[in-house]
Amino acid sequence: ATDSHLQAVSDEYFRRLGQLLIRLLAESTEQGICYRVDMRLRPYGQQGELVADFQEALQYYDTKGRTWERQAFIKARAVAGDMDLGRDFVDQLRPWVYRRYLMRADITGISAMKRRMERRWQNANSDIRDVKHGCGGIRDLETVVQFLQLLHGGDDPTLHCTNTLETIHRLELSGCITADEKNVLATNYCYLRRLEHYLQIMFDRQTHKLPASVAEMQEFVSRIHYLDDSGEAGPERHAKFQQEFDERRQQSRRVLEHLLHQAFADNPQVTAEADLILDPEPETEAIKSLLGSYGFQDPLAAYKHVQELAAETIPFLSTRRCRHFLAAIAPELLKAIAATPHPDSTLIALANVSHSIGGKAVLWELFSFNPATMDLCLRMCAGSPYLTGILTGNPGMIDELLDSLMLEGLPSLDELQNQLDELCRGADDIGPIVHSFKNSMHLRAGVRNILGKDDIATTHAALSDIAEVCIAQVIRHEFHRLIKQIGFPVQHGASSLAPGNPISVPVNPAELVVLAIGKLGGREPNYHSDIDLLFLFDSEGQTQSLVPDRRFRPTTNRHFFNQLCQRVIHAITRSSAAGRLYDIDVRLRPLGKSGELAITVDDLTTYFANGQGRAWERQALCKARPIWGSPSIQKATMQRVYDIICQCGEPERIAASVREQRMQLEAGINDRNVKRGFGGTTDVEFVVQLLQMVHAADCRECLVSGTQDALTLLSQHGFIDSVTAETLTQNYAFLRRVESGLRLMNLTARHEIPAHAFELETL
Repeated sequence: ATDSHLQAVSDEYFRRLGQLLIRLLAESTEQGICYRVDMRLRPYGQQGELVADFQEALQYYDTKGRTWERQAFIKARAVAGDMDLGRDFVDQLRPWVYRRYLMRADITGISAMKRRMERRWQNANSDIRDVKHGCGGIRDLETVVQFLQLLHGGDDPTLHCTNTLETIHRLELSGCITADEKNVLATNYCYLRRLEHYLQIMFDRQTHKLPASVAEMQEFVSRIHYLDDSGEAGPERHAKFQQEFDERRQQSRRVLEHLLHQAFADNPQVTAEADLILDPEPETEAIKSLLGSYGFQDPLAAYKHVQELAAETIPFLSTRRCRHFLAAIAPELLKAIAATPHPDSTLIALANVSHSIGGKAVLWELFSFNPATMDLCLRMCAGSPYLTGILTGNPGMIDELLDSLMLEGLPSLDELQNQLDELCRGADDIGPIVHSFKNSMHLRAGVRNILGKDDIATTHAALSDIAEVCIAQVIRHEFHRLIKQIGFPVQHGASSLAPGNPISVPVNPAELVVLAIGKLGGREPNYHSDIDLLFLFDSEGQTQSLVPDRRFRPTTNRHFFNQLCQRVIHAITRSSAAGRLYDIDVRLRPLGKSGELAITVDDLTTYFANGQGRAWERQALCKARPIWGSPSIQKATMQRVYDIICQCGEPERIAASVREQRMQLEAGINDRNVKRGFGGTTDVEFVVQLLQMVHAADCRECLVSGTQDALTLLSQHGFIDSVTAETLTQNYAFLRRVESGLRLMNLTARHEIPAHAFELETL
C-alpha cells in the first residue's frame, strides 16, 4: 500500500474511533446520557475533520487561530488516549495561547471579547435568572479571568492554569488583581457554581436558570438550605435569597467592569496613539507625524520617553499590562501633555515620576478611572519641579496625590503634631522620618495650591505649621538626648527633684523658648523660605542629674542651652540623602554671628536697653512669634519683645531708619524681583512694620506677626485708611502667589519673574 493509502486508512481509523467515543459518551440510553460532547473547537469547526493531524492542527492554530480559540485552549489538558502525546500538543500550543508580544490582531480580538461582553451587559434584563450566562454570572467571571490570562500569561508562566479558582488566586499573587478583587471573584464564583450544581441536581438536566414559578423557587431555596427563622423557605426567605443573588452578581460585575475598563480603546479600531505604543517597530515618519502634531519639538526623543512610560522596570511587574493600560489612555494623555507650555519637558518629568513610582500600570489605570489625577500629575510635571521632585524621591507618596484631591482641607497644627509624634515614637534616628513627613505634607499643600483649592494665605499657614511641627520634634528629640548626657537645666536655688519616679523632672526647670522671626514668625513661609530663629532661655543655673550618679558633673544652663541649639541647628541643616530639612538663620540674635546661640530673656532686654540694638533688629522683632516653650514662658517672653518694640523712639527717626534699610535691600535688585524690587513684598512688609513700631506704645493689639493680619488691625484702629490697606493686602497676596509659583518651579532666581517666554508661560 502507498503512503497516501496508509494515511487514508489511518485517518478513517481515527475518525471512526472518535465517532465511537462520542457515541459512547453522548448517546441517550435507558440510563440517560453519560456526558454531552462538543467538538466545535476542532480546527475549522464543524467543517473540519473530526480528528486532526497533530502538525496540521498546530499549523492551523498558529496561522489561523482566533482569539476566542486561544481563550478556549487556556483550559486544555490531556485526559485520555496517549497522554504523553496529548501533553506534548498542549505544551506546543502554549506559546500561541500565551503570546509574549500581542500583535494588532490579538489586541483587536481581545477588544472584541470585551465589547461583546459589554453589549451583553447592556441587555442584562433578559437573563436576570441565568446563573451562568447572566450579567455577572459564571461565564462573565470565567471570561474575564481568561481575558487576564491572555494579557499577562506571556510574561508570567504561573498564570498557565486551567482551573478558574486557582487562577484567580494566582492573578492576585502576580499583581494583576488586588486582594479585594480576588476575594470578590473567588467568593462569588464558588457561590454561583454551588447554585448551578443544585439547579442541575434538582431538575436532573443541564440548566443554569433559576426556576420561574414561585413554588419551584421556594423548593430550590429550601434545597440549598436557605431557610427562615421558622425553618421554612417562605416568601421572605425567597425574597432575601433573590436580593443576595442580585447583589453578588452586581458586585462581580463592578469588579469585572473595573478590570476591563479601558484596557483597550472602545472603538473597534485601535487609535494611532495606542498603535504607537503597541507596535514594536513603528515607522520613523509615523512617529514624527503623530508626536509632532502634539507639539513635541523632538518627536523621536519623545517617542523614547513614551516607550519608557510603557515598560515596567521592576521584573515581577507585567510590562504587557502596563503597555495596554497606557495605550488605553494614550490619546487623552498626549492631548493633555500638548496643552502644557513645553510638552517635551512635561513628558520627561512624567517619565521620571512614573519610573520612581515603580508600578506604572497602576498609575495609568488610575489616570483612566480618575482623570482629575492625570490633570493634577501633568500640571505638576509641567510647572512644579519641586513637587515632582518630592514624588520621584519618595515613590510611596502617590497616595498623597489622591488624599489632596479627596480631603476637604489640610491637617491642623495639633493634628500634624500628633501624626509626627506617632511616626517618631520609639525611633532613635528621627531624621529620615521628619524629612519624609515634611515632604508628604508639602506635597499635599502644594497640590491644593496649584489646584486652587486653598488661597495663598492658607497655603502659607499650612507650610508654617509643617515647619513648626518639624522643628519642635527635633528640639524635643535633641533635648531628651542631651539631658541624659549633661543633666537637666534648673533655675538658681532649685536643688531638689520632684518626688516619686526615680527619673524625675526638677521642681523648677529652666526653660527654653524659641522665637520664629521673618516669614515663619508671620506664618507666611514659602516652600523654600529660610527659617529665622531666636533661642532664649529664662534663667541661669546649672544642670542636675536625673538619676543618682556620683560621677555626674553639672554644667551651666547657658552651656546646656547653647549645646542644645547647636544640636538642633545641625540636625535641621545637615545634608543627607533626603537633603536639608530647612535652612536656619540665627543672625538676628544679639551681636549676630559673634554672639551666643542661646541667651537669656534678660540678656535680650539688656541688649536693647543699653542702646546696642539697632533699629533693623527692633523692626525684625515685629514678626517674632514663639514656636517652642511652655505657655507661661511664651507669654512672658512676648511681653518683653513688645516692650522692646515700644521703645523705638521718635516716629521720624523710625521712618528714616526703615527707609534707609529698605534702600539698602533694593540696591542692585532688578525690577523683575517680586520680593526686594520696587513695589515688591518687602515694601508692603516694611510699611506694616513701620506703622507697628510707630503706634506700638498706643496699641499693642496691632503687634501681630502676620503681614495681612497686621494690615487689618492697623486699618481697624485708624492707623491706615481702609482703601490703602485693602490695596496693599490684595497686592501682597498676588505677589506672594507669584513667588509661590516661582518656588514650585525650582528656578535659580527664586524671586524674579522669568525673562524666558517658556518659563513665563509656565508660571
